[in-house]
Amino acid sequence: MSTALMMPTSTDRNDWSAEEAAVVEAAGLVFVHQYGENRGQKILAPRPVIAKFMHICERTGLDPLARQIYCIGRFGSDGLEWSVQTGIDGFRVIAERSRQYAGQDEAEWLTESGEWVPAFVKQLHGDHPLAARVKVYRHDWDRPMVGIATWDEYAQTKRNGELTSMWKDRGPGQLAKCAEALALRKAFPQDLSGLYTDDEMQSQSFDDTGDGEPVAPKVRRGLPTLAQRARAAQQESAEQTDPDDVEDAEETTEPVTVVDEPADGDAVLFPCTRCGQPVVEDEGGICEPCEIEIEAEIAAGEDQS
Repeated sequence: MSTALMMPTSTDRNDWSAEEAAVVEAAGLVFVHQYGENRGQKILAPRPVIAKFMHICERTGLDPLARQIYCIGRFGSDGLEWSVQTGIDGFRVIAERSRQYAGQDEAEWLTESGEWVPAFVKQLHGDHPLAARVKVYRHDWDRPMVGIATWDEYAQTKRNGELTSMWKDRGPGQLAKCAEALALRKAFPQDLSGLYTDDEMQSQSFDDTGDGEPVAPKVRRGLPTLAQRARAAQQESAEQTDPDDVEDAEETTEPVTVVDEPADGDAVLFPCTRCGQPVVEDEGGICEPCEIEIEAEIAAGEDQS
């Protein structure tokens, strides 16, 4: 009789045995409060998260008890958020099972002098590398797939700007694992698509020093937010306005409702064109109470006709 522990086949906790419940917790699908008055309390991941995790385990063949794959819950801006992560060993296992994996070159690090070196030594090359590079080979490809990870993109820092203990003590090695994960995912997209290692994850986490200091999330460049576009338009309009026109406008215009400028990422609120309250997200629109009143007036008119 086999004594191997396995993930449950059902997402309903009422169907689990005690052993299956233990495996679920060991796989990271149970969040445990570590701080504050809720310390020690446990929260089970939602059923969709459990179903997703079970599917990925089955598809990849990774073992959650060997920490080749696991789930992790973190508190973010929207509350408790769950993500599926793997260790770099999990990526290596998947690549090896493909039978197309032909090995990889040793990691290289980019120094401040612009030189790629096979070993990064702080006493020789500075505080940290600028980037790490790993080349992965396949039997059916003539050229390697290259993964390059830069320090600024992946180094984890706490909110006070300091590096987390792992990146402070083992930064070059952590960066090399990120580069290896990038190269492996590019070389085996069918098997590794949508999977990320814990070293790559940029979402908010906690430092392993036990002080509970949250990690500062990385800010990626992208399209400007609505708030940023609105401020840019206001600034451009102000720069193009004639000073004489501004003076005349101050004498003739009526008081205008001032809307507090929101933080980046928040919606910009415009005055309702009917009541003037700053509660509309689209310029020239009307608020919900006014819409209800208008619909009521229209309905009343139709009844009278």
